[in-house]
Amino acid sequence: MKPAESFQPGDVLSVNRVLYKHYGIYTGKGRVIHYAADNGDFGASVRVRETSLVQFAKGVKCRIALFTANRSRKAKQFSPRETVKRARSRLGEKHYNLLFNNCEHFALWCKYGTSKSVQVERAFTTAVLASAAVVIGIAINTNEQE
Repeated sequence: MKPAESFQPGDVLSVNRVLYKHYGIYTGKGRVIHYAADNGDFGASVRVRETSLVQFAKGVKCRIALFTANRSRKAKQFSPRETVKRARSRLGEKHYNLLFNNCEHFALWCKYGTSKSVQVERAFTTAVLASAAVVIGIAINTNEQE
């Protein structure tokens, strides 16, 4: 894990978990605001919380997340101070939804004003393509049997 001194307030941080990336907003002094449960990323008590960088990272290398699609000249990007202010405005929020309001949605909203999740979009695209492949395979198999 990078030392907290290498991060600046307002940075979007990410850590790789086994099946997904977890995102949060660095607020300074070794603190991160992100969606989390009492004892992890998921659980019955998921809400926007401010935790230590150590709790956020859980021993995994933490880095600054770069969202190239949002870094174009046309994309709005809030100042570090405004990014942290936006994150703090949602502390305690309990509206977590894996598909529509997860940690990535939250972090992107804080930094860019856009609530989206590239991970969810990729998973949806993969599911659609896999379903299409199955349907095509069934159609080909049916035609061959006739």
